[in-house]
Amino acid sequence: MDAFKLSNYQNVQYYGPIQMGTPNQQLSVIFDTGSPYLWVPSDKCTLSKCHLSKRFYTSKSSTYKNYSQPDEISYASGSCKGFWGSDYVQLLGDSNTRAQINILFAYYDSGFDSVQSDGLLGLSNEKEIDNIFDLAYKEGKLKSNLFAMELKSTDEQSLFYYDEIPNEIMNNVEWVRVLRNDYWTVKVLSIEVNGYFIKTGKYKEALIDSGTSLLYLPQKVVLSIFEELILSNCRLLDGNMFCPCSIPKSEVDNYPKIKVFLEGIILELDITDYMILDFSFQGLCYIGIEVESQMNLMIFGDIVMRKYVIVFDKQNNKIGFKGVEKLTNIKTTAIFWIEIIGFGIITISCLLLQMKLMKL
Repeated sequence: MDAFKLSNYQNVQYYGPIQMGTPNQQLSVIFDTGSPYLWVPSDKCTLSKCHLSKRFYTSKSSTYKNYSQPDEISYASGSCKGFWGSDYVQLLGDSNTRAQINILFAYYDSGFDSVQSDGLLGLSNEKEIDNIFDLAYKEGKLKSNLFAMELKSTDEQSLFYYDEIPNEIMNNVEWVRVLRNDYWTVKVLSIEVNGYFIKTGKYKEALIDSGTSLLYLPQKVVLSIFEELILSNCRLLDGNMFCPCSIPKSEVDNYPKIKVFLEGIILELDITDYMILDFSFQGLCYIGIEVESQMNLMIFGDIVMRKYVIVFDKQNNKIGFKGVEKLTNIKTTAIFWIEIIGFGIITISCLLLQMKLMKL
């Protein structure tokens, strides 16, 4: 088994160590399934221009290559500017993962003041860009380019697996096909809140993103969840939802249960999954659910990834979930007819309205 421990900052950031250059310099990165690039702060980063972190000193590495190509990488919460180059990168202490990879050496970043890691290592499904596992696998150093994440709460140990994933995980995962060749996106058939199916509109896909802390859903779904939460002694403060931090196990079912129906499986979340205890206000804790408004797809961040061990198979374009409920053919058929009936009702209503207008 190949695995290493991830550091956990308040259940919203998971990061671990890598080594770069010759000789090795150790930095920490967020292992981000939502982006394809590796960037680290360079020695050109001053305290006024970059977040507090270690720097990579290019002048101290004999294998560093400078492409002199400026660029900027943008994220939903920030951006960084730098110059492209390359150097050798490996996981801490594992020379089998050592590979030369393109890197953005940043001289400026914005929006990363609260980020605990030094940089970010992209592990998206981008087929045109090889990550360190892809490169090591192609060079015959690893038996596979599989990787998996087991994210836990702050009082438990989070793990990152790669190459040979333990049989205890691989024998108990349910696989879901990935829709794109860039992002780790899966098809969403429907979403259920407290037993009621909620229309997702144009949102038919979800990105499985370890670099995102929260759960981003369509507005209609979020409003439905928030309405249920307000009925359960929760409060909406400045657009954010807060609920009592201490909820007895016997009362968990009094709060909304979310079911997400994917192809072949069902993801289930309750209040203990989507409430972030580390962010509290007067005995109330933050509900990590927000409205998605930028990417036109749902984003399943660490809130979902803490619930299930997730295996990423880039070669076969699929994702495995350990600990999920299987979606039976009966349930799939029921969802299909609910969608059809809902569409039919809307169509009939439109026709009746049109006929009424014609009579006028």
